[in-house]
Amino acid sequence: MRVKIDKTKCTGCLICEVTCSLVHSGQVQREASAIRVKLGHLDYERHQPVVCRQCKKMSCLKSEGMETNADLRQAFFWSNAHQRQVDCAFGALFAHGDQLVHCNLCGGDPECVKSCPTGALGLAA
Repeated sequence: MRVKIDKTKCTGCLICEVTCSLVHSGQVQREASAIRVKLGHLDYERHQPVVCRQCKKMSCLKSEGMETNADLRQAFFWSNAHQRQVDCAFGALFAHGDQLVHCNLCGGDPECVKSCPTGALGLAA
């Protein structure tokens, strides 16, 4: 399962970021969110939510000689191994202090998907 994004529906409201940070850190702090919205200039580009794509072979771990790690897949905060962030092919690991923030799909029921008012976020198998 992964979060599916329809960027044509994203308004840039950032509710997904606020929801994620509240659920996982207990405060509104965009830097503590595992989903980030790259705000585009409305005249010529769309807003683009970025979140972990839940790769079967976790490219973010390739420098460590692993293809996958069930414990890391389920964890929200990872130790800030900078190379993991660099190795992510989609730029979906975000530094927050001395940790990396990773989408763990809220244990299978992503809060960002439920809170998105426009339907820009959904679930895909």
